[in-house]
Amino acid sequence: MENHQQRLFLVYSLNTIGKDSITIRPGKPLYFSNMEKAEDLIQKFENLNAYLYDQSQEERVYCLVLDEFELDSPHRYQLSTKVYSPQGRLLSECMVPDDGPFLGRSKNLIHHEIGDVVELPHGDQLLFGIIIGKPMNFNEEAGQYGLTASDDCYAVIHQQSHEVDYAHAPMVFKPTRDISDEVKTQLLTAFNLLEVDIQ
Repeated sequence: MENHQQRLFLVYSLNTIGKDSITIRPGKPLYFSNMEKAEDLIQKFENLNAYLYDQSQEERVYCLVLDEFELDSPHRYQLSTKVYSPQGRLLSECMVPDDGPFLGRSKNLIHHEIGDVVELPHGDQLLFGIIIGKPMNFNEEAGQYGLTASDDCYAVIHQQSHEVDYAHAPMVFKPTRDISDEVKTQLLTAFNLLEVDIQ
C-alpha cells in the first residue's frame, strides 16, 4: 500500500545585503525527511553559519524559513510554513495546506494591527509598509466562505510605491531597522488617503 503521508521539509535563510538600500535573497535550501531534523538544524544554524551573523559582513541572516511539502505530488503542494528569528525562535506560522480551508487566526497569532508600520520582503527588496487589513479572526463557520491558505495575509501599503500588497502573514515582520520620520509620514499619509477614499 502506498504511503500518502510522506513529507519534504525545506529550510532556508532569508539574508539581507547592504546597509542603506537593503536587498534580500534566500540562502541555499536544505532538505529534511522530518520536522524534528529540520527544527534541529534551525536551532544549530547560527553555530554552523557564524559568518552570516557577523555584524561586519554585508550579508546577514534576516530570518529562517521552514516550508513543508507533500512528496510525490503532481503539483507543488505546500502544507505549512514556519518562520523563525535568526536565533531560531518561532515568530509565526501558517499551518494551512495550499487548498485547505482557512478558518482564520486566533487573536494571539495576529501579530500586527491596522495602522502598524511593518517590514516585509517583496521580490528582492526589504520594504517598510503600513497595515491596512489583517487576517480574519478564527471562526469555525469560515469554511463556508471558501477561504484558503492564500487568504492568510495582511494587506499592506508599500512605502516606496504606495501600492497595496497582500503579504503572507508569516512573512510580515516588526521593523528591525530604525524608521525615519520621513518614511513614517509617507506611510501615514498614504494610510489616511486610503481611508478617505474608502469613506
